Amino acid sequence: MKFVCTGCDEPMQLVQGGDVDEEGSLSVTFRCPRCSWRVTLLTNPQETQLVRSLGVKIGGRTLPPQPMGMTRTHLAGTKEVERGSPPASMPAQETAAAAQRIYWSAEAEERLNRIPRFVRPMVRQRIEAFARQKGYGEITPRVMDEAREIMGM
Repeated sequence: MKFVCTGCDEPMQLVQGGDVDEEGSLSVTFRCPRCSWRVTLLTNPQETQLVRSLGVKIGGRTLPPQPMGMTRTHLAGTKEVERGSPPASMPAQETAAAAQRIYWSAEAEERLNRIPRFVRPMVRQRIEAFARQKGYGEITPRVMDEAREIMGM
C-alpha cells in the first residue's frame, strides 16, 4: 500500500514513522517529494495492535524490490487443498502430514470466503485444528457450526 499525493500523483515518502505515544497510538508522517504536501496517519491503540500483529512494516522498503516479489509472497502463503494420495516421491514426514490433511467441502470454503480476508487464515487454522481433534476428515458447514459453538467464534 502506498500513499499518493492527489495533486501531483507522486508516491509519498516517509518523513517520520513508528512513533507510539504513551496511550498506544501510532503516528506516521509522509511527504510528497514534488510539492512537499504532508499527511500524517494516526492510529488508535487497537489499530496499532492490529498493525503490529499483522507484521506490517511502515515506511517503505529496506531492500530493493525483487522480481515477482508480490507474486512469490502470495504463492508462498497460499495452501491449496489437494485431493487424492500424495506423490510417491514425497518424503515420509510430508506423507504423514498429507495423511492428516483436512479437506473442505465447497459449501464450507464458500462460507470461509465470506469471513474478512485478514482473519481468514487464523479462522481456517482454528477450524482445521478443531476438526483434527474431533477426528473429522472433512470440514462442512455443520463442522464449522460445531467449532463456532464450542470455541465461541
